[in-house]
Amino acid sequence: MRNLKNFWIELLIDGRKTKISTGPRSKSGGFSMTIFMRDRGKSVKGLVITGRASTGGSLVELHTTQWGPDSSLLSFTKVNPR
Repeated sequence: MRNLKNFWIELLIDGRKTKISTGPRSKSGGFSMTIFMRDRGKSVKGLVITGRASTGGSLVELHTTQWGPDSSLLSFTKVNPR
């Protein structure tokens, strides 16, 4: 693992030879990732994961938001690693 700041993402996808690894440039940086899925021939938003640091970067939070096929909110979860 590289120089771990607040977040580091490693992604493995079938059919790709290399994994995708990335993180924010600054110590207080965050990220937002959206996973789209195919439902009955249409692309729909399935899951959104966001990561943010508090002011000063002392507390890191992850939020997951899950969407249904009809774009209805299924769940929202706040994850605190402590």
